[in-house]
Amino acid sequence: MKLPAMLAAALLAATAATAVEIQGVKIPPNVEVAGKTLQLNGAGLRTFTLVFVPIKIYVAALHSPAPLRSADAVNASTGPLQFTFTFLRDVGQGDVTEAWQKQFAASNTHTYAGYEKDRDAFIAMLGPIQSGGAETVQLVGTDTIVIDQGKMKGTIPGRNFQQSFLSLWFGSDPVSDDLKAALLGQ
Repeated sequence: MKLPAMLAAALLAATAATAVEIQGVKIPPNVEVAGKTLQLNGAGLRTFTLVFVPIKIYVAALHSPAPLRSADAVNASTGPLQFTFTFLRDVGQGDVTEAWQKQFAASNTHTYAGYEKDRDAFIAMLGPIQSGGAETVQLVGTDTIVIDQGKMKGTIPGRNFQQSFLSLWFGSDPVSDDLKAALLGQ
């Protein structure tokens, strides 16, 4: 390897090893999933605008085994991947359920036989959340693993549901274009 390439690789590694902080939420540079070390791919803030006032909802982070800088790269990744959503406010059970239902209705671009059953099972695994609490979704093999505030809640098998979940963030009508770019490290 030539010296400039070695320096660039060292700089990239040093950058990847640094924790990121958004709205007081510290995002680790690496996480362990299914025996693999994943690096922070990108992170950003999810806001919701109500009567022209932006409300900060959560900080989202995506960890991956290698940099994924496009939606196509994320969708093609064999993972594992980890999404972490750290909430900046308390959210009751009704609001958690409603928010996920609305997001799937607005952003999902991948449906299949059994989609509604899988979507409903996923949403049912997520409970009320306190400020600072986190929902984690891991894509391991063809399984979608749901962890709510540190507790494993269940698994949804199948690549189809993973593609539906990924379409929320990286499809043609994502949760937020800004958050999509941030998760891609752009």
